[in-house]
Amino acid sequence: MAVYAAARDLADGMFIGTHQFIIIKPDTGLLPNFKTPRNKIISPRDLGNGNFGYVIGAQNRGRLKSEFFEKNDYQATLEYFNPEKYVSWKADFDTEVKLIEHSLSDTDFINRILFMVKNYMINEQEDNIPYPKFGLAVNSNSWVQSLVRAANGSVDHNFKGLDVSNTLRIPSIYFQAICSKDGRPKVNS
Repeated sequence: MAVYAAARDLADGMFIGTHQFIIIKPDTGLLPNFKTPRNKIISPRDLGNGNFGYVIGAQNRGRLKSEFFEKNDYQATLEYFNPEKYVSWKADFDTEVKLIEHSLSDTDFINRILFMVKNYMINEQEDNIPYPKFGLAVNSNSWVQSLVRAANGSVDHNFKGLDVSNTLRIPSIYFQAICSKDGRPKVNS
């Protein structure tokens, strides 16, 4: 199994900039379903190559909200793993993928990432992180790099293209299970 940090071109006619997200791809076997804090069950999907996994990113929903299988992140993943099938005559997302290094077993690291994503969902729901104008503060690129750091993984944060805010970090408390709202630092306020 592998966990990747990935970056794609921005969608919706934005010609400058990249957006980072996470891909969890098992080499063999299936991943368990993921249960969100609101009890929604999310199942692994085909990543374009017959392997089932997860695609997770933080999106601009007026706030920095983490989501599974956002349409552009998922399409970029399909294009990366099976370009013959998913890249059409129109411009693709030019997806770049980097393996996240870690010291745990792959299964333990994947479980840690999923646990921290769930914690982030809970904590950000209680104390929203506003999405910055033009992405010029903590944004989706920051979210991926902050999650990787909080999980004790490492990956080169600099992807091709304009990758703003990839060096800014969300406080790791947002990825922890017990995160008092009173003690939580305000981000992008």
